[in-house]
Amino acid sequence: MSPLLPSKLVAAGELLQHVSRTAYRGKALYFGRDGANRYDSPDKAYGVLYLSFDLTTALMESVFHQHRWHRRKARSIALAEVKGRMVRVVGVTHNLTLADLTAPGVMAQYFGLNLMQLSSRRYLHTHRVSQVVHDSLDKNGEPIFDGLVYPSRNNFPATCVALFDRAQHKVELMDDIDLADHIDWPHFVAGYRIGIF
Repeated sequence: MSPLLPSKLVAAGELLQHVSRTAYRGKALYFGRDGANRYDSPDKAYGVLYLSFDLTTALMESVFHQHRWHRRKARSIALAEVKGRMVRVVGVTHNLTLADLTAPGVMAQYFGLNLMQLSSRRYLHTHRVSQVVHDSLDKNGEPIFDGLVYPSRNNFPATCVALFDRAQHKVELMDDIDLADHIDWPHFVAGYRIGIF
């Protein structure tokens, strides 16, 4: 199965983003292994860092991931929350090979999953997918994938990256930027009609 799983290359020089709390400023990138996130290791054997290609998706997958905008008209965030967040700019220093879960037919054909199972807040199925991708080896017994690219649950059809800790030498923390100072923050606030109180 694994050699036929479609892949996506993220080339060296690309910048990815991760929204974090300012308390982590200057600290190493965190590859979590507590099993609490969508593509974490099911047995906590390896760590995963979640990244996005743009600020909007990074925000929707972190700060606004539990929004209830379909139930209320107001879209707001406290100023204290804005001040307590930063954007970690992550540079790709070596090409990343990611399993492409956004390719046509992959979820049904390779994993037997439907969209409901993929987007569920119960992570049983996506943890299994993560394990299959992580364990995929080439003919020489070497890992094929550095992680995976998957559809954003909260900003579809944008995509996100789940990067395995074995690929941490292929990325570098370039900068920690206060959220309010990020060049794309005003565009997000205006475009998504966010009130700051």
